[in-house]
Amino acid sequence: MNRSEVPPRSNHRSRGRDVAPRGPSSKESLRLEKRGSIGCGVDVVELPRFRKAMVRGGSAFMRRIFTDREAAYAKARRRTTLLHLAGRFAAKEAVIKAIAQVDPTRVLSMNQVEVCNDRLGRPHISLHDGRKARLQIHVSLSHVHSVAVASAIAIR
Repeated sequence: MNRSEVPPRSNHRSRGRDVAPRGPSSKESLRLEKRGSIGCGVDVVELPRFRKAMVRGGSAFMRRIFTDREAAYAKARRRTTLLHLAGRFAAKEAVIKAIAQVDPTRVLSMNQVEVCNDRLGRPHISLHDGRKARLQIHVSLSHVHSVAVASAIAIR
C-alpha cells in the first residue's frame, strides 16, 4: 500500500490510540433541533400522461388539484396552458414530498398547496391547511415540450 492509499488518521487521541470523533453533545443537538429540519422533494411530469389524466378527470380533476388562481394563471397562457398546469402539478408533488420529510404529521391535499408567482414571475408556495406552524418552502420549476419538473426544499 503506498502512502496515498493509507486512510488519514483522526486528530482525536486518547491514551495514544486513535478514537473516532463523537456525535454532537446534548447541548449541540438541542441547538440543531431549534435550527430546524430540511426536507427535499422532486417530481417529474410527462405531458402525454398528464394530458390523459386531464381528459379522463375533466373539471373534477381540475377542482381537486388546482386552485382558482392557478387555473386562471394557466388559462391565460393559451398556447402553453397544459405545460403550465403540469409544472404546477409537479411543484405540488415536490412540496408535499418535502413537507412529509420535515413534518410527517402534516398531510396536505393537492389543492391546499398553491403555486403563485411574485411580481417578477418567480414561483412561491402558499399553504392553505389552516396550520400555523411556519415552514419556509423554496421551489423551482422548469418545463420543455414534453416534460415538466419541479424541486422543493422545506425548512422548519
